[in-house]
Amino acid sequence: MHLASAGARHAAPRTQWTAPRRSSPWGLLALVLVYLVCSLGLYHRVLGDLTASTVGWASSDSHQFTWWLEWFVHAVSTGANPLYTTYQHYPYGVNAMWNVPVPVLAALLAPVTATAGPVVAFNVGMILGPVASGVAFVAATRRLVPSLIARGVAGGLYAFSPFVVAHASVGHLNLVWALFPPLLIWFIDRALLRDDATPYLTGAAFGLGLALQTGLYTQTLAVGAVALVVAALVLALRRPALVRRRVPTLVRSTVSCLVVYFVLCAYPFSLLLGGPGRPQERIRPPDATTADAANLLVPSPLTAIRIDPADYAGRLALHPGEQGGYIGLALLLLVAVALIVGRRREATRSTGLVAAILIILSFGVHLVVLGDVRLQVMPWRLLLDVPLLGEVEPVRFQIFIAACLALIVAFWVEDLVGRPRTVTWWTAFGLTVITAASWVPAADAVRTVHAPVPTFFTRSAARTLGPGAVVETVPRATGAWEGGAVPLLWQAESGMAYRTTGGYFIGSEPGVPLLLQGQVNAYQAGVDAIVERGADPGSPDTARQDLVRLGVNAIVVAPRDGRPMDPRVLDWTRVVSGDAGRQVDDVAVFRLTR
Repeated sequence: MHLASAGARHAAPRTQWTAPRRSSPWGLLALVLVYLVCSLGLYHRVLGDLTASTVGWASSDSHQFTWWLEWFVHAVSTGANPLYTTYQHYPYGVNAMWNVPVPVLAALLAPVTATAGPVVAFNVGMILGPVASGVAFVAATRRLVPSLIARGVAGGLYAFSPFVVAHASVGHLNLVWALFPPLLIWFIDRALLRDDATPYLTGAAFGLGLALQTGLYTQTLAVGAVALVVAALVLALRRPALVRRRVPTLVRSTVSCLVVYFVLCAYPFSLLLGGPGRPQERIRPPDATTADAANLLVPSPLTAIRIDPADYAGRLALHPGEQGGYIGLALLLLVAVALIVGRRREATRSTGLVAAILIILSFGVHLVVLGDVRLQVMPWRLLLDVPLLGEVEPVRFQIFIAACLALIVAFWVEDLVGRPRTVTWWTAFGLTVITAASWVPAADAVRTVHAPVPTFFTRSAARTLGPGAVVETVPRATGAWEGGAVPLLWQAESGMAYRTTGGYFIGSEPGVPLLLQGQVNAYQAGVDAIVERGADPGSPDTARQDLVRLGVNAIVVAPRDGRPMDPRVLDWTRVVSGDAGRQVDDVAVFRLTR
C-alpha cells in the first residue's frame, strides 16, 4: 500500500496546523529521564571527577565559564555589578556583555556554586543543557505536533544534534543550553499560525524569553532574530492570506514584546553598545567562522557512524568544536520522502525552506568546501556592516537548522504513528531509525581536562593576601586554548579572594582597541624570557614600575603543569618585588613594597 494513502481514514488534512492534545505528565517525566540518561552517557568521562575535571578539551573556554559562574555568586553576595568586573584585567576591567557571563545560568546554578564550587556547577550545567534543550523543544512544539512520541523523538535529535555535541566537546556552556530555537518555534506558532486571543500576553512572554536569552548568549539572540525574519518571510510568501490576517495581533504582540524586553534589558543593552571596556574594532575577520558546506554530508570525528575512507573530515574548515552542521544522507532522504508523501507536506515544505535559507546564511561570506573557498561572495556579506550582526559568527545558524530538521522529523514520526503496520510502514520506520542513528555521538566525543588547584587557593588565599589584593600570578591567565585560563580557575576556587591583571576575555583598554587577553607586562615578559628561552629577563626596575603602575601588591608563583616552581623565576621575582618571599602551602607569595 502506498505510504501516502495508507490509513487515510485517520489522516488530518495535509495543510492543517493541528491543535494541541493533552500530554500525560508521566510521559513528559519519562522523556526528561531518557534525556538525562543520554546526557549522562554523553558526559560519562566527567562523572567520576566532578570536582577536579572540566568538560571540554579546550580547557580555557571551560575555565572561563567556571570563572563567570563564581563571579556571579561573588558579585551578588558583595553587591558588585555582575555585568562589569575588575577582577580580571585589573585596573581596566571587563565588560561582561561582550563576553560569556551567562547570568541566567549562573543564577540557576548558584546553589551548586555556593555549596560544591564552580567546577561542579559548570559540569552540572553542561549535563543539564541538552536535557533542558530537548524538553524546551517538546514543550514548544506541543500545538504543532500533538503526538508526544513524535515530539520526544525529535526533541532527542535536537538536544543531541551534531551542533550541541560539537560545542559540548569544547565546553561551551552557553551553546549546549539551546533554548532559543524552541522559543522561536513557539512564538511563530502563536503569533503567525493561529488566532491568538491573548497577543499582549504572548508578546510579553516572548519579550521575557528574549531577555533570558540576552542573559545566556547575545550572539544566539542576534542569529535568532535573523532566523525569525527568515521564517516570517517564508510564511508570508507561502501563506500570504494567513499572514495578512495575523498582522493586527502580530503588531500587538511585537509592541508588548519590545516593551518587556527593553524594560528588562535596557541596562545590559547600554553596556553592550556603549559600556566601558567594549571592543573598539572588529573582533575577528569576517571569514573566520564560516561553515564548511561539505560538513552537511561529511560527519566530524565526534559522530559515531562515519564512513569516510578518504578522511574528508580532516579537511573540513574550523575545528571539530565548530563542525556542527552535519545533516547526512539518511536525514536528507527522510526529508525528501516527507516532502513528497507525508501528510504534513505544507508544514514540512515551509520548515524545509527556512532550513535551506539558514544553511546558505551559515556559509558566511564565502562558500567553503573541504577547507577551500569555492565562491567568493555569499549573501551574508550584505549584513557585515549592520551593527552587532556584523560580529556574528554565521556558523551559529547551525542550531536553528537543527531545530528545523527536528521539527520535520516530528511531523514525519507523527505521520508514522497513525498508520497501519504494513511493509511500507516498516520501511519508513527503518529509515527513521537509521536517521536517528546517523546523529549518535561517538563514545569519546566529549573529553575532560583534569585541572587540580593548588591548595593555597582553596585554603589560604583570602587569609594570606588580605582584602583588596591585586595579584600577579605565575603562570599568568591567557587565552591559550589548552591551559591558558587555569589561573582563572584558581581565582574562582579561591572565592574571588583577589583581583588579577591577566585574563581571558574580549575587550579593550586605553590605546588598545581590541584585546583577547590581558597584555603582558614587563615582569611577565621577564618570566617568559626565563622559562621559554632561558634568556635574560630584562630590567627589574622596569618590571617593578610596570607592576606598581597596574596596582599590583602581591605576586604568587605556583607550580606549572605539575612541575615544581622554577628557581630562576623565584630569583627574578625576589629582585623585582624587593621581598624574599615565603612559602604558603604549595605556592610562593611575594609582597610588592611600594
